[in-house]
Amino acid sequence: MTSNDASDSSNPSMVHGHAAYVAAAAKETIGSYTSTDMQNAGASDKDAAVEEMRAAKQASDQQGGEVNKNETLGKVEQTMGSVTGCEGMEEEGAKRQA
Repeated sequence: MTSNDASDSSNPSMVHGHAAYVAAAAKETIGSYTSTDMQNAGASDKDAAVEEMRAAKQASDQQGGEVNKNETLGKVEQTMGSVTGCEGMEEEGAKRQA
């Protein structure tokens, strides 16, 4: 099970967590048509991605809620949030931009 990977990580990333969640959701959907094992793996990977996002949010909150400013990363994060329909990711991306 990969859910421990996110909690063991010393540097959780909101961007990576969202990207992993999208990939896991695709894996789970494909698995629903092809294989129960793949579907279950996708669900497990989604749980791990959510844990990574929670850890990244907690780390951000402990730093006073400030995100690292990075124009390029912010644009990518905001665009990914828009594409996936994740308002939280869009907001984080907007905050990250200078």
